[in-house]
Amino acid sequence: MNVTTSFGFSEIWRAQCIRNLTIPDGATIADLMAGSGECWTYLRRPVRAGGKIIAVDISPVMCARQKCRVQCLDMPVDIRCENALKLSLPDGSVDFIISVFGLKTFAPTQLSQLANEMFRILRACGSCSLLEISMPSSEWLRIPYRFYIRHVIPIFGRLFLKDIECYKMLGVYTEAFGSCLRVIEYFQNAGFDVTSKSHFFGCATSIILTKK
Repeated sequence: MNVTTSFGFSEIWRAQCIRNLTIPDGATIADLMAGSGECWTYLRRPVRAGGKIIAVDISPVMCARQKCRVQCLDMPVDIRCENALKLSLPDGSVDFIISVFGLKTFAPTQLSQLANEMFRILRACGSCSLLEISMPSSEWLRIPYRFYIRHVIPIFGRLFLKDIECYKMLGVYTEAFGSCLRVIEYFQNAGFDVTSKSHFFGCATSIILTKK
């Protein structure tokens, strides 16, 4: 559904999110708000060479889907059904953190919590790549884009996946969130150095974080 309604861009952006980082073989990578593990295919090389993915998602349904994906990919994944704002991982226990399409539903206070928790579990000089869809700054693209995510995507969701809430709320969350550029301050306040990238004229944005 996501691949179809995004015309394939959701997968392109996932790959770009991973390419923002230079991940060596054998690294430990935390995938926060991991969903059903859609990013893992882009992590096969470093993980199969002695590395590990730690997948965190608060939804038991998503964690069950992760287990099915692990069997198909034959990769070492530690699946944890827990809140990304209060992780059970030890301090400095991961080399890299990724998260795709997981930021837009957090309130400002929660984003601050998330940034602090990410800083805590990341090793010194470790880095993170976070990606989220965003509202383009250009008016000519923003108007049709807003119409598409607010009105067209929910129709697809209703036709093919019944009337599930997430597709009805996608436009609301995206407009309220705006862009990853609007949440940079929370990660800077936590102690990260932050850079950003815009994808496809601002329809998605990624931020790359480095622990000082």
